[in-house]
Amino acid sequence: MSTRQKWIWAAALGLHLFLIVAVSLHDISSTLADAGSGSPKWFEPLWDRTEAVTSTITGKHLAVSNLLRQALATYADCAGIEVGYSYFAPNVPGNSKLAFELHYADGRVEYDLPVVGGATAGYRVSTLLDHLQAIQYVRLREAIMKTLVLSIREEHPGAVMIRAVFGVANLTSAAEYRSGERISYRALYAYDFSFHPATSQPPAR
Repeated sequence: MSTRQKWIWAAALGLHLFLIVAVSLHDISSTLADAGSGSPKWFEPLWDRTEAVTSTITGKHLAVSNLLRQALATYADCAGIEVGYSYFAPNVPGNSKLAFELHYADGRVEYDLPVVGGATAGYRVSTLLDHLQAIQYVRLREAIMKTLVLSIREEHPGAVMIRAVFGVANLTSAAEYRSGERISYRALYAYDFSFHPATSQPPAR
């Protein structure tokens, strides 16, 4: 192997390791910047700054159509750097919640939650919801919601409209919990899907 080839391989390895560190720091800082992480408040500016810098390095601030962002995301996914396990260890699910409001033709309204077939499926749905709040591409987020809604429609074929409401928990501190405050949820997104009574597919929008 020539000296030039060695330098090329060394540069490629350096870029790979640099991307691993950047993605890992972004995961750590975005988690610790959350008010519910328990991190001291005087650390929050450091986590916010680290998250902003690593987001820039990994191209997350670029437009979805940007070729550099697409190239970085494709490489990170193919190399296993940025997946649900955050490269090093299983991801701890966040405090996300998805609820369905089912409307029937006779005016009845019912409520339901995602149904899973076991612990493994439950973990996958929990991880999906954890990452759903980070998806900025509106059409992708809506497509995921539609898939979840269709699974609920199979359990409730008479529903003519299903509203999917996605929210996150507002966690309390130890002092707030002792004073009587409990976890509350804040809605982030809501999608309405209408159905014809004789079909299981939502009409074209």
